[in-house]
Amino acid sequence: MSDGNEKLELARRIAVRKVSFIRHAIIYLVVMGGLALINNLTPNGGYQWWLWPAFGWGIGVVAHFLSAFLYQSGSLVDRMTQHELEKMDESKKS
Repeated sequence: MSDGNEKLELARRIAVRKVSFIRHAIIYLVVMGGLALINNLTPNGGYQWWLWPAFGWGIGVVAHFLSAFLYQSGSLVDRMTQHELEKMDESKKS
């Protein structure tokens, strides 16, 4: 596979991860909004029980965000590898 195709494939995988996160976040917001609405429209809706699933699922949404936007398909490993190679090249020059 050529270098251009590899970059295109990597860019596509990153884009798919980001779109997947956006869908996940939208579904989360719609479902949590629905649960909050149900909780507050029922009689004796004083106890905000919907916050418990919002918190639990919210952890998953945050993890998905980190996966999609910060640690995109090994780019962190690639950057660290590049940094280490540069350090090795500098030590050879000394």
